[in-house]
Amino acid sequence: AYEGGVAFTHDFGPLKLAARSILFGTHVDRDLIFSQSEGRNVIGGGTTRLGWIGQARADGDFFDTNVALTLTKSAYDDTGLLVPYVPDVVLRWDGAVHGELPFEVASRRPRLSGGFGVSYIGARALPYGQRSDTIFTVDAGANVGYRNFELGVSATNLFDTAYRQVEFNFPSDWQGGGAPTLVPARHFAAGAPREIMFSLSANFGGESK
Repeated sequence: AYEGGVAFTHDFGPLKLAARSILFGTHVDRDLIFSQSEGRNVIGGGTTRLGWIGQARADGDFFDTNVALTLTKSAYDDTGLLVPYVPDVVLRWDGAVHGELPFEVASRRPRLSGGFGVSYIGARALPYGQRSDTIFTVDAGANVGYRNFELGVSATNLFDTAYRQVEFNFPSDWQGGGAPTLVPARHFAAGAPREIMFSLSANFGGESK
């Protein structure tokens, strides 16, 4: 395995920036590959994976945001076919804002914070030369605090996107009777639906800042 890259950081006072770019490569002569028929990882042939990672972060007085992108090509050494279940693209973007509200309640200003996260997973190679669907989800949350108390709400898969968490191709027959088909069919496990959670916290050790 090998990797190399460059990094940049600079403090502009009210704004801090950081970024990095990394190229990497790995070679395994006997890789562990998930077998959909065995339902577990099995020892396969040699694989080579080449890729790039890019990451950047901006941090200010009232906000913080970070984005990371990974591009990967993973293939078998003998056939050149893509290794199943490895995504070509993975993107994650997180952002948050925070600060005090511009008014007072009983001589104290309420505090407000909010954040979001965006995930994108590109199409993954599947057996028999097929490709999976992409995955795109958004998470978000917000908190309001006053003195020693804080009320929060958070949501995963905010837009209730229907997506396939994992996908497999293998023969199956649910009809019953007669000779079962041996033609591979697409099977998948559904991703988690939208979930909304509320929280209420109290700090007895002193007023939160």
